[in-house]
Amino acid sequence: MRRPVAPVLLTALLALVAAATLTAATAAPTPRAGATPQSAATTDVSWNPHVVCRAVVTTLRTVLGTQKNANGGATYAGGGFKPGIPDKRSTNPPCSVSGVPTLVELHYVVMGTCNKINADGDWTCELTDPAIPLSAGVNMRQIHCEIDGQYRAKGWAPKPPPGGRFIDVQGFVYWDPSHVTAAWHHYSGWELHSFTAWRLAR
Repeated sequence: MRRPVAPVLLTALLALVAAATLTAATAAPTPRAGATPQSAATTDVSWNPHVVCRAVVTTLRTVLGTQKNANGGATYAGGGFKPGIPDKRSTNPPCSVSGVPTLVELHYVVMGTCNKINADGDWTCELTDPAIPLSAGVNMRQIHCEIDGQYRAKGWAPKPPPGGRFIDVQGFVYWDPSHVTAAWHHYSGWELHSFTAWRLAR
């Protein structure tokens, strides 16, 4: 015949089980490398003190969409933030156009070496999102980025990010129809112009 469990011991065991269950339920999950925990509806303050808009936390895949043109670049119709800002030269672009936000924030992306200054004063480089599968095609994993010469002239430009490092970035979405057939522009008009701020990926 089994002996009954002492009431004190039973109470202690139940308390331990309850504590373990509570800890498991409230512990924060460990995000996988490259994961973006925020949803597209999440916003963040601008990291550039000269930009008043709030940034929408999203992904490059959402910005570009998944529709490809004949050259394998992202189309205007598939863009997630179209139409983008109307004037890439503006240092005070609208925070939204037709109700669509214009300033975006991308996490865990990689910039190439950013040291090219064009004749118009724009500083350019390329951004890649390694979370987008290779099967999507190289042009659907990258976007052209520019800091407009007007930002640079005012001293509002961020310093160039380190090439090859994982970083988080903010920038205004812009569609430039004059470069949809250019390989260096990934056969797409989408770009971040101006690219306004960055930080090392968190």
